Amino acid sequence: MTTLTHPAVHQQHHDAECEHVMWLEDLGRWRAEHRRAASTLAQVQAALLEHEAALEAHAEAVRAHEAHIRHHERTLADDLRQAIPFEPKELAQRHEEFQAEHEHAREAHERIKAHHHKVTAEINRLSRDLNAPM
Repeated sequence: MTTLTHPAVHQQHHDAECEHVMWLEDLGRWRAEHRRAASTLAQVQAALLEHEAALEAHAEAVRAHEAHIRHHERTLADDLRQAIPFEPKELAQRHEEFQAEHEHAREAHERIKAHHHKVTAEINRLSRDLNAPM
């Protein structure tokens, strides 16, 4: 057992008070950071809702592209059934246009997929971190 002296106890109290002042300063900064983080999260939520609308627009573009393909296929089939002669250059040109449109849709889909995976991974990581004990 150590023998405590009045000056030693007084010094320990003084050191604790100094530490408390620093802790309260930390807490003040952290509260301000939390308020800014809450504001940022509100902006993130708004952006996420915009992304939801972009996903729906992309889905609609995919459906429209799919409908265009079905229409093109029906036209080709009808022409073949009716023995309508076709111009190979015209067919080649239309098919090139289709391939260009399809490649553009593929690139858009890959960009959206990469962005989606990145964003959802970050949100999941943030959620885990926030729900972990302090």
